[in-house]
Amino acid sequence: MKSFGRSLLLLAGFIFCSQTWAASIEDQVESVAEEKPEAVSRDLIEVESSYVFESDLHRGGSFGDQYEVLNSFSYGHRFLVSGHLYLHLGISYDRFDFGNTAAPVPEHLQSVAGTIGIDYMHNNDVGAFIQVKPGFYTEDAFDSASFDAPITLGRIFVLQPDKLYVFVGANASFLRGQYPVIPLAGVIWMPNDQWKLLAILPEPRLVYSPCNKLDFWVGGQLTGGSYRTDRDDTIVPHKLSGAQVDYSDYRVGGGFIYSPCDAITIDLGGGYSLQRRFDFHRADMTYKTDPAPYLRIEFKAKF
Repeated sequence: MKSFGRSLLLLAGFIFCSQTWAASIEDQVESVAEEKPEAVSRDLIEVESSYVFESDLHRGGSFGDQYEVLNSFSYGHRFLVSGHLYLHLGISYDRFDFGNTAAPVPEHLQSVAGTIGIDYMHNNDVGAFIQVKPGFYTEDAFDSASFDAPITLGRIFVLQPDKLYVFVGANASFLRGQYPVIPLAGVIWMPNDQWKLLAILPEPRLVYSPCNKLDFWVGGQLTGGSYRTDRDDTIVPHKLSGAQVDYSDYRVGGGFIYSPCDAITIDLGGGYSLQRRFDFHRADMTYKTDPAPYLRIEFKAKF
């Protein structure tokens, strides 16, 4: 209940401070003039599915082979507040399913969360944002112990218009076991119309665009999240009953993006999951997997 109370205080603080933050961004962020301003997309849809093939799950010894299936969906809508500022409201659902092993790790993890944020838009690009995602991050128990309200904020600085940008930000989560607050930083470099370097988590990429409708990419991906497992009196060791777990999947690979129109992209890719981890930081236990191939498809639409 203490975590639940802190999350509510954090959410209240976000709502109180977002107006001040938004006004500051309105005053401080400088936009680059365009002859033909691009309309801001109001409706945002993302659907992703991926499959990681079986590999050995171990902690000291082997617990058997395990696969991973990821399915996620999110929808958001932007409401104009004033000028370049938009209120961003939405909902998301994410679910990881895992193959059965002898290890005391969950068979699935899922989250249902709302999205409340403020976006500062430059044409159809986000120049700065603050976002909170209150919801339940759990195995199956949707209760106060699994409630969290992760906050992410960020801002893009223009070093060279249409060529070089720097991103700085931070992410905070009460359920995260080791580092409740994580700083974020990255670089976007576009030396010409064909090449683009997006050195930003969770999907750093080098992109080559031979034409407007097709992109080829190589890079990485970090997926996962922080969750509360269900209480289980039969689990061994018992300290993992109702425990906090940070799940992560580190991937490298490549693929291509097909854009039949400006509003829709279809991303097909694959490669290797270098390691998947179940980190029970507060219980001081970690389970890891060996590398395994993965396949992934993602659909995005913005209108």
